[in-house]
Order: sequence, then structure tokens, then C-alpha cells
Amino acid sequence: MMNKVALISGGLGDIGAAIAVMLGKHGVRVALSDLADPTDAQPQLENYRNQGCANLLYHQVDVTSEAEVSNWIEVIAMQWGVPQIIVPNAGVVISGMLTSDEVTTEEVQNQLNVNFWGSYHLAVGAAKRMKAGKVPGRIVFIGSWAAERPNARISAYCISKASVRMLCKAMALELAADDILVNEIAPGIVEGGLSKKNQQKNPELLKVHLQSTPTHKLVSPNEIARQVLFLSNFEDMNITGASFVIDGGLSLTSKMTP
Repeated sequence: MMNKVALISGGLGDIGAAIAVMLGKHGVRVALSDLADPTDAQPQLENYRNQGCANLLYHQVDVTSEAEVSNWIEVIAMQWGVPQIIVPNAGVVISGMLTSDEVTTEEVQNQLNVNFWGSYHLAVGAAKRMKAGKVPGRIVFIGSWAAERPNARISAYCISKASVRMLCKAMALELAADDILVNEIAPGIVEGGLSKKNQQKNPELLKVHLQSTPTHKLVSPNEIARQVLFLSNFEDMNITGASFVIDGGLSLTSKMTP
């Protein structure tokens, strides 16, 4: 994996940070995107470098814009070569039942735009670039346990992640003969990001999350990053179209589904 080029969207969040550092420590050149202004992102990026992610680039990119994502891919390709490790990680979640007044149609569309279309623009755009350059690749979607287990509190999020799962399978089938392997990591409740912020606001929520997970443990960003590293291995040739659920058994129960 030395000197391979990785693209990671949502690179300033807890999961994106863990993936960037994990890949960087293994010699991967890491290109990140997020919504923050590059100047504002510099302190966090310097922290990544201090942890071992030496070769690091950052661009401000709205993943819902196909044009912005396409430009990002081309800029990195021109500077470092064709990206071969693609991690569509940017995501949002807004709570609310579709059939109530808790969530608006615009908020539902926003989750689909970021979670599905953001993943689509990056994965499909990068795959086309790899095919044109006749280079092998690895695409690792960051999905969710909620793709197969509907939860009325986050219905739109569940729909968006189910779409990502089928995108993963469809692309895996299309790209297998090109040595571009496509897989998904589906975390449960993560000890980071929005879940952690909500738990800090409401300590009772943390208790609910732990009690609802059979292992009584949350998923750490580093655990997700280790699986991204595993699925980015270019020596393994036959793992594609798979969903690696890392949720402590949460999707095996109905405790989180009202």
C-alpha cells in the first residue's frame, strides 16, 4: 500500500480522522475533503500529521455537487496520480419520523443528497478514473447497521444507507473484472461523531445505547479504520460486494427499533 493514493470524504469527522491516520501510518498518501475552510482545518490536519499521516492534502468539497467532487478527483490525480483507495465517508443524520412533523421533506432530501449521492459522486467518479487508467482499486463505503434494520427515529437515514448498500453491491458486480473491489463497512453506534455529541448532551442516551447493544460496547472509530485498512489490501483479490457489520450485535436485536 506504500504510496497508494486514498480519497476520504468527511475527513474532519471522528471516523474520517481515524481512517486518515490509519492509512497514513501504512504509507498511503491521503487526500481528504470536508466542508470546512482549509485555513480553519489546518490545526486538525496538523494533528493528523503528528500522528503519522505524513503525506496529506485537504480540499473543501461539497460532496452533493458532482462538479466539485469530479474536480477534486482530477486535482488529486494530476498531483499524485490516479486515486486507488476510495472511502466515501461523509454523512449526516437528522432524527425524525417521516410521517410526523419532526422532519421536513428538505431534511430527508439532504440526507439522501449527502449520504447516497455524495457517496455515488465520489465512488463512481473515482471508479471511472481508475478504469480509464487501467489501474486496480479498492472502494470502501462507510454504511450503517441501519441499512438493514429500520429505526423510526431515523427513517430517512436508514433509507439513505440502504441505498448505499445496494450501490456497493451494484458497483462490485460492475467492476470485479477490472480488479476494482467494492465493499461496505456498516458500523453500529459509534463512540464519536453525532452519537457521542448526543450522548454527552443526554447521559441517559448512552445507557440506552449500551443496553441495546448485545456486547454492551460502542464501536470505536479506530475499529472502523482497521477494517478500512483490511479492505484496502491489494493482495486480497476476491473480497467484493460484502458488507462488514461492526455493531456489537445491535442489528440482531429489536431493542433500538420502536
